[in-house]
Amino acid sequence: MPVSKTFVESTITRLTAARPIRHQAMFGGLGIYLGDAFFAIADDDRLFFKVDSVNLAAYEARGMQPWVLGDQSNLGYREVPADVLSDPDTLGDWIDASVGVVARKVKKK
Repeated sequence: MPVSKTFVESTITRLTAARPIRHQAMFGGLGIYLGDAFFAIADDDRLFFKVDSVNLAAYEARGMQPWVLGDQSNLGYREVPADVLSDPDTLGDWIDASVGVVARKVKKK
């Protein structure tokens, strides 16, 4: 789950241009939050956002793959497309959609 310093710096710069996120190192990777919502993870120099039935189609339409840890796929996260990362307005919308996943899961409890 390692992430390089260059990847972390670049990714955090892009994310904070879109929303006031915070991040925390975890097992060599990075957990990413907006407020208390844990909505993203960085692993192996790739960024993954939380998905559910509401926002999954946007990722599938672009052929984005789930997060794989070892030999296990985690279908609850999908890789963020590079063009989304390069546009702060679009990135902000995708962050909001992933934070919405977290909010819907909390509501179900």
